[in-house]
Amino acid sequence: MFDLASIMLGTFQGELVSVFGSSIGWFVGHAILLAALVAVVFGIRERDHVIKHSGLGRSQAIDFGFFLLLTLSLFYFYSTVCGFASGPSLVVGVVSALFLRWMVTILG
Repeated sequence: MFDLASIMLGTFQGELVSVFGSSIGWFVGHAILLAALVAVVFGIRERDHVIKHSGLGRSQAIDFGFFLLLTLSLFYFYSTVCGFASGPSLVVGVVSALFLRWMVTILG
């Protein structure tokens, strides 16, 4: 069988297989992927309703998008270029992105 879940979920899929066995672990991993895909499709289809009733505007969504993009790029920089471990790279990336956002927003 084609095992897309092991590609997407990595070692978590291996743990699912070790806990549930080969067949049920394969099914559970692919069910997780299917549920995530359904949630993304539902969120995209109902985006107008979510945007209209969430209390968040376009500026907050753009701000969060830039924050997320900056965090991921800093995480990549710290983990690959600087050679930090994944956990500290993520923490330093988030803190750096928040600090840069504060400098741009408050200090102008």
